[in-house]
Amino acid sequence: MTANALVAIVEDDTDQRVNYCTALEKRFIKVQSFATKQAALDGLSRTRPDLLVLDIILDQEYDAGFDLYSQLCRLYPDLPVLFLTERVGDIDTVSGLRMGAWDYQPKPISIDYFVAKVESLLRLTKHNPKFAAEKVVTRGQLCIDIHRHTVHWCGQQVADITVTEFKLLEALSQYPNTINTYQGLAAATLGGVVANNTVSTHISNIKRKFMGVDPSFAAIRAEYGQGYRWRE
Repeated sequence: MTANALVAIVEDDTDQRVNYCTALEKRFIKVQSFATKQAALDGLSRTRPDLLVLDIILDQEYDAGFDLYSQLCRLYPDLPVLFLTERVGDIDTVSGLRMGAWDYQPKPISIDYFVAKVESLLRLTKHNPKFAAEKVVTRGQLCIDIHRHTVHWCGQQVADITVTEFKLLEALSQYPNTINTYQGLAAATLGGVVANNTVSTHISNIKRKFMGVDPSFAAIRAEYGQGYRWRE
């Protein structure tokens, strides 16, 4: 099933971008679209798509797509990508495939073939062991969607969770009722946090955002001088 999957499209040509989006939406596939590398990086830093469709040349920047994919892979290792581009030389194709591309297709491409290719890749993600792993973590009233980078509490989405906050929540909820040390939490952010007081600031921000949904939220407990624990 590909319905309700999320596909992100990064394409600077307006007509092509609109055509791609319209065709996928007719197949009940959710779409996020971006015209520039920076817009895509900003938008996708909070939400992981099931598949990324990516042009390589963006806004006259020759390697923008390759650069964007490298940056996104730091957030989402093994992010499935379909490169769709006018750069069709062997060197470009090999470079894309070696970066981890699931496919590399030349433009122009027919809409019917494009839709069929996207649906085929989406089906592959569902059967790939790396994506068959637990996608949603549930701890009591907490629900974390690892792939989409969304967090819900008591059935309501907790808004504006940053990438660093998301990684801290993942670490805290992985072993509930167990102390997560400052050092362990800092390491979980993959270098985004280095000091105890910085961890504490992020945890305070997380609590504030959860309390916006539930004023009685008290699932994160500080352990003096050690770190924090997630209470179930």
